[in-house]
This record gives sequence, C-alpha cells and structure tokens, in this order.
Amino acid sequence: MKELLKKLSEVPGVSGHEKTIKQTIIDEIKTDVDEIKEDSMGNLITTIKGSSNFKVMIAAHMDEIGFMVKYIDEKGFISFETVGGFDIRSLGSQRVKIHTSKGDVIGVIGLKPPHITEKEEKEKALKLEDLRIDVGLNSKEEVDQLGIQIGDPITRDISFSHLGNKNVVSCKSFDNRAGCAVLIEILKKIKNPDYTLYGVFTTQEEVGLRGAKTATYGLDIDFAIIIDVTIGGPLPRTELEKVSIFLGKGPSIDLMDNGFILSEKIKEILLKAAQDSGVPHQIHISSGRTDGAIVHITKEGIPTAVISIPSKYIHSTVEIVDLNDLYNTLKLALKTLEVAKNML
Repeated sequence: MKELLKKLSEVPGVSGHEKTIKQTIIDEIKTDVDEIKEDSMGNLITTIKGSSNFKVMIAAHMDEIGFMVKYIDEKGFISFETVGGFDIRSLGSQRVKIHTSKGDVIGVIGLKPPHITEKEEKEKALKLEDLRIDVGLNSKEEVDQLGIQIGDPITRDISFSHLGNKNVVSCKSFDNRAGCAVLIEILKKIKNPDYTLYGVFTTQEEVGLRGAKTATYGLDIDFAIIIDVTIGGPLPRTELEKVSIFLGKGPSIDLMDNGFILSEKIKEILLKAAQDSGVPHQIHISSGRTDGAIVHITKEGIPTAVISIPSKYIHSTVEIVDLNDLYNTLKLALKTLEVAKNML
C-alpha cells in the first residue's frame, strides 16, 4: 500500500485534468477487472461481474486541488487561479509544477524578502491576486517558448516522505489518493464475487462533486460506499470539539456532513462490519462534504456509506496519513460488502 500511495500521490491530476492519474490507475488495475470505461465527465468506471443481481459501487475521487495559469505579464511572471479549496496563507514560498503540452515546467510562488517588506505588509493576509509564479525567466516571450499557456494546470511540487513513525507519511493530494489506493487494493482482492462491483474513480470532486453525479446516474446500483479522507488530528492548539478523529485509530464511519446523513440501516451495516472484522474505527460528524452527498440522492435514492481516512493538514502540501488507517479502511470496506449483501 505504501508504494502504491507514493505513486498515486506524486502523479498530477488537478480537477478537470485527471488524464495522467487516470492512466496510472488503469495500469494498476487493468488485469484485475472485467471492464474499464470512461464516461463523458472523465470518470473511470471499472466493473467486476458477479453471479447475482446485487450491484455495489465503491467510489473514490481521483482529482486533487491545484491551480490554473491565468495570465503571463511582460516580465514573465504568471498569475493563477486556484482549483479547489485553499487557505491562501499556505501558498507563499512553495514550488509548483506547470503541466504544459511540451512537458512540465518548475516554478516557485515567491514572496519578497523580509528585508524589503514593510511591517504593515507583513501583518496583512496574503491575497491570491498578489501572488505570482516565477519560472526563472524575464519576459513573456521566453515563457511562451516553454509552451506555458493560459489554462495549463499546475500542481504543487512535493515528494512523498516518511515522518518519525515509519507508518506515518506526508505528501500532497492524499485527499484523495489515499482513497484511490484503498479502492485499487479492493479491486485486486475481489475475485468471483456473488455481486457485481463497480469501482469508480470520480473526477472534479474538489470543485463541486461533479463527476460523481454523472457516474452514479449512469449506473444501476443497490448500495454505494464512498471512500475519502477527513480532517484528522490531533492538531496543535485545536480543540477536540473541532477535530475529534485521530490518526492511527482506524477509519471513520461518517454519520453526517454538509450534504449527507447516514441512514439508520446503513449505520447498522457499518457497525456490524466493524464488529465482525475487529477493525478499529471511529464515529464522526464531518464539517466537509464528499461524493456521498450526490450519490445518495441520485435517481430514487441509493443507500450510501461514507468511510473516511483520517488525514492531518488536508488541502495543503504537507498532508499526513497513517498507513495503518488505510489497511483498516480496506478491511472495513471488504467486510461491509459482505454484510450489506446479506442485510439489504
């Protein structure tokens, strides 16, 4: 799982530009599923055919937050728009990678040195319109020659790292490449099921759950599991009331978020699966939103579970997960499939 997560997290795939991460996923699972197709929104829909009429979807979004080239000025500095949710304070003094038709170009979001920054400016919050990407050139013409164009996607340039605990790792885009890693492992483990399994890697979740809407509408399913990440702790100087899910304590069974309330029946299924498998788990009311918000109200309604992997510092370049939580998410999801087949 560690090497798979490393590969997935370092591959680019900004919302609406998921081509590279999609091909990486295909290469991982092409011999493990019966069918692979792509819909009009770019969702990757895989199928493992079963022997009964019961149909299940497990979904994880493959897009990541990032940026898009907006304008190149006469001195070669690049202004950009965010794609997905960012805390603007986190954007200064970091390295980025611009993905062009001619290849990748490294740049930095630079800030003025403190020596020449006025005290009043230091105390002000950063604004997106004041930030620029510097690719080391001095004119628009030079930047144009690199192939950089308006609309090119930009990702944060950071590598996968181990922290003090060998099971605790950090990188960008664990939201939601961690979920993708778990889904890939599920597809590798499921053999000759007595249900049909759709493994769906959705697009554009970070900008409004858009891919999940079309993917789910195009499928006839009886049950869905959404695998995503959630805000994990402990976090410094943060009350337990705000962050009560901890790394290393197992996946979260999400009871409610900004677009979803878990039904009593599916809660019963999840808790039974957790008990039967002996998987450590946590119960959570989330302040965010996942693809489950769209999936559970598609067509006449779909019974839906949301299982979340705790992750510290999500939507930053230093997201952190505990690999044990990924393994336990895998176990819980597999057991949930068994229990749901008998209880729905």
